[in-house]
Amino acid sequence: MDLTLLLYLVILLAVVSLIMALYWGSTRTASAVDTRLKQINPSAVQEDVAQPVTDRLVKGVAKVTSQLVPPSPRNVRKLRRRLMRAGFMGENAVAIFTAIRITCAVLFPFATVVVLIVTRRPLDSSAFMLLVLSVAFGLFIPSFMLSRQITKRQRRITRALADALDLLVVCVEAGLGMNAALQRVGKEIELVEPALAFELGVTNREIRAGKPRDEALRNLGERTGVDDIKSLVAMLIQTDRFGTSIADSLRVFADSMRIKRRQRAEEMVAKAAIKLLFPLLLCIFPALLIVLMGPALVKIYEVLGQLNQ
Repeated sequence: MDLTLLLYLVILLAVVSLIMALYWGSTRTASAVDTRLKQINPSAVQEDVAQPVTDRLVKGVAKVTSQLVPPSPRNVRKLRRRLMRAGFMGENAVAIFTAIRITCAVLFPFATVVVLIVTRRPLDSSAFMLLVLSVAFGLFIPSFMLSRQITKRQRRITRALADALDLLVVCVEAGLGMNAALQRVGKEIELVEPALAFELGVTNREIRAGKPRDEALRNLGERTGVDDIKSLVAMLIQTDRFGTSIADSLRVFADSMRIKRRQRAEEMVAKAAIKLLFPLLLCIFPALLIVLMGPALVKIYEVLGQLNQ
């Protein structure tokens, strides 16, 4: 048998085996312990049956992924923090993201193998390098997309923070407590920026559940990863600790945030001229030269052709 065909068959067999393992993990029958527990508590059976098929499939994929690739606790904490900053707060977010990375790392080489088989390209060093690059690309793409999602979410939160601080100052000066002010600001700003409203709502629920305010505020800064929110959290904790006026501190911080937002806008305006330089050089100037110099070049070519005759 040809070595190229053998390698293709091995890769296809690995892909099929992985798909069957995922399917088995998501649809296999429960263990004896789970069956006995469901017999003791029949409501658990009803709740499990009432779950949508997608939720049961997600849980199965998460369970299989955690068994196939058991990550270290440190990597799990880092990945969970990144997923929380991107807005994914689900219980199975880490396992689902790991499953997505494994799937991409398998599907990209599978697509590459299919293309190589269709084009009947022989197995050589370039084909092997293409397979390695496809695996690396499949592992890199989910992490890259997650980083983009984190950056976009943090940028939206930063943009809406100044308006939220103005509302917070108004609420505190009107006589509301800090917890009630956070809840009110979260409701008011939900239409403008749902991400910031969600984070403020989570912080308010943590405080109402009995968690100390300073710990809940630190969790807010850790979840978002925005430097301005971390500065706000540090200011609120220091204000609460030393007993100074929260309204005055918030007013000063809101003024600084407005100045910082204006400076960011001026910075973006200053960068616009440099960013427009590359599209002008690569897209507009070549087309303009063709339109302006094209007829002249055609005329020069015709004149030179007549001189040669």
